[in-house]
Amino acid sequence: MLLFAVDQLSQAEAALAAGRWAEARVLLERQPGSGAAAALLARVYLQLKMPERAAAAAKRAEQLAAGEPAVQHRLALYFAAAGQRALAAEWEGRFARSPQADPAAALRAAMLFSEVGQHARAIDFGSEALTRGERPELRLLLARGYEATGKPEEAVAQYRGLLALLPYDEPTHAAFGQALLRMARFNEAAAFLAESRGKFDKSPQIELAYGVALYTLRRFPEAGAAFFRVIALAPEVPQPYIFLGRMIDQLPDRVEALREVAAVWYRNEAKNGFAPFVYARALAAAGAPDNETKPLLLEAMRRDGKVWEFPFELAQMLERQRDWAGAAREYEKAIALNPGVPERLAKPALAARERQIHQKLQGAPKGGMH
Repeated sequence: MLLFAVDQLSQAEAALAAGRWAEARVLLERQPGSGAAAALLARVYLQLKMPERAAAAAKRAEQLAAGEPAVQHRLALYFAAAGQRALAAEWEGRFARSPQADPAAALRAAMLFSEVGQHARAIDFGSEALTRGERPELRLLLARGYEATGKPEEAVAQYRGLLALLPYDEPTHAAFGQALLRMARFNEAAAFLAESRGKFDKSPQIELAYGVALYTLRRFPEAGAAFFRVIALAPEVPQPYIFLGRMIDQLPDRVEALREVAAVWYRNEAKNGFAPFVYARALAAAGAPDNETKPLLLEAMRRDGKVWEFPFELAQMLERQRDWAGAAREYEKAIALNPGVPERLAKPALAARERQIHQKLQGAPKGGMH
């Protein structure tokens, strides 16, 4: 009888793998007392669009044989297919700790835990998996896990291990450079990315990260050159325009170049609010009057009402025009969107509006008995 049940389970598993759901269902429903059959049946019901029965079968599998490694792995497969990745990670982790686990179980558990943001457990299983062999995806998983848990030195070591495995892989170099930027290791990032540019001189990702590193180090002319190069390599990427728009005051000799590329981006980009904003800044830097740049700033705000820089730029323009009330309104919008906006920059217009209100109140007729 046991051999018959095992044979039917194998047949059902083969039918499931082949997509013969109805056949697998019949075979598995004949074994109501089997935890392994219940775990497989949960996946079959899921494929047959019967989610309530699938959940019930999974529950039955847990109750019948939660301690059996084969059931643990099958439950992990069910929960992964059902989109419940945290539960899938939990069950695969249990399976990976069992003597019956296959060599790849720790890696699967690590990847599932990483996916759901449980980085400490991902590191635990990933470190175990690493003892069984080098894999690039495992090094990357550990690097990201250490970075997420605030262990930069360990993260850097894992990235360097990944680079040793993939010395000529462009995304790996870009990922490491970006990680160094996130860790605020700007000098290290600039040096590493400068070296990477020699290997990948047509990489917009690496050039962009290099430009950001230089920008944070206030090496503005070099950063500007890098951002212009990104635009030449990948004109659809928004970040270089945004950085150039923010630093245009530091690049007086590149104003006309920015005006030209910003105009092209504005013509080609219909949704991003930074396209009219950067174009407005470039025009203003080139000496264009406010009546040319103001419509662009208003358009930027229509496209995206969540960027504090747009109303802030408009407020500065209105303040120059001595429209104190209008400037104050825009400053208040900017501060509401980003409380970190230096309040002292908004005070002149806000104070002027307060004086206007006070003057109106002073001149208003008093209420009460006469």
